[in-house]
Amino acid sequence: MKTYWITLYFALSTLALSAQPLPDSLELGAFLDLAEARTLGRQQAETGLEIAELNYRLFQAGQRPQLMATANFPNYQRTVSEIVQPDGTVQFQPIQNNNSALGLRLQQVIPATGGTVFVQSNLQRFDDFQSSNRLYNGTPVRVGLSQPLLGFNAQRWAQRLAPLRRTEAQKQYRADRAAIRTAATRLFFDYLYARTELDIAIANQQSNQELFEIAQERHALGKISDSDLMQLQVNLLSAQRSRRNAGQNYRDRAAQIRSYLGLAPNAELPYPKRPGLPPELSLEQETAVAQAFRNRPEPERYRRQLMEAERDVAQAKGEGGFQADLVASIGWTRSARNLEQVYQSPLQEQLLQVQLSVPLVDWGAQRSRVALQRANLELQQQQVQQDELDFRNDLRQTLQQLQNLQQEVALAQQLTDLAQQRFRIARESYRLGGIDITNLIISQQEKDLAMRTYIFALGDYWQAYYLLQELTLIEL
Repeated sequence: MKTYWITLYFALSTLALSAQPLPDSLELGAFLDLAEARTLGRQQAETGLEIAELNYRLFQAGQRPQLMATANFPNYQRTVSEIVQPDGTVQFQPIQNNNSALGLRLQQVIPATGGTVFVQSNLQRFDDFQSSNRLYNGTPVRVGLSQPLLGFNAQRWAQRLAPLRRTEAQKQYRADRAAIRTAATRLFFDYLYARTELDIAIANQQSNQELFEIAQERHALGKISDSDLMQLQVNLLSAQRSRRNAGQNYRDRAAQIRSYLGLAPNAELPYPKRPGLPPELSLEQETAVAQAFRNRPEPERYRRQLMEAERDVAQAKGEGGFQADLVASIGWTRSARNLEQVYQSPLQEQLLQVQLSVPLVDWGAQRSRVALQRANLELQQQQVQQDELDFRNDLRQTLQQLQNLQQEVALAQQLTDLAQQRFRIARESYRLGGIDITNLIISQQEKDLAMRTYIFALGDYWQAYYLLQELTLIEL
């Protein structure tokens, strides 16, 4: 029922968000908030957390006292059956009876030992319709213990693993939410790259169109050669082709954004706004590692994997070799022809039973099972050790990359400003006849390259920034 309300909530939320108009320009922060609210990844993270909580509640319910009722009513039969006679012979005689039973049992597991303590009460009624005879048999109360001896204690391992799984799921939920922002950042900059390329292509086409018209006038006056005019015409055609290609790429990226956000295929998208830089990051590597191991689900996952491997070793030792089970109970029971007499002066009942199972010849199967699980444990320990080293290394590399990208973005921005100024000067100089077409083309290519480099550096920086947040789960 709770899962139904969660699904309904997300459906209504999606409808409400669909009705909201999008802004004229799309900023990175707003896009990340929108993505986190609308993407299916958020719903998957919510569902994963809900499943983990339900599993934990199921475990907790299993640790509490369990009250069960049983009934076998009616249990009527009319047939011909073999009846053993007092002298040991068998005769087939018709029978017609009803043998009904009711029972109530309260039991509680003992996680420390893996046993079960129980209290139960039973009542049985037998009606023989052939002889019009009725008999009651009941156990008003029975208290007992069922306890495995020297065996595998599944309850104790479940008590250790269940809280660990729950904590891992809670931290995984936070990690999944952070991963949505990392993935959305990459998608946003793909969209911004495509828009930047389209803007460059539009500006280059306009600039080349203007220069080609000027060149035609100068060619008519004999001031430039046929070769220069043809070169400008080639540049104009190339700019037109680049604009068409950039426009198609931009439409493809826009379609990805619509699909990611669950928008209609023809929905208008805002113009992506180029983000600036966040405050300078000052985070030490050891601090980042400590925060990551405090917040991320990996440490719990490593401990869980090792604990599960240790459990498998204990299970292989406990289930394949010597087995002993103790069953003990004490209670009161009585048979009578009247129901009231069953509960009047019942007889004491006692039971003590030890069941043994000892494999005599298993051709080394038990040793092989234990050796196999020990090898799996050793392999898991090595894998966890390697995973932990890789995680620490990835975190340190991301932090180092982010610090390097801070300087790279600042330099790329300066180069972009200088390249744009140089192109404006070169274009004016070409108009006045101060430089030739080759230097103008070189200036334009440098301007475009500088802008692309800056946008790529900016995108790499923001992706590394949110990746570091994902790896540490802290607000930077």
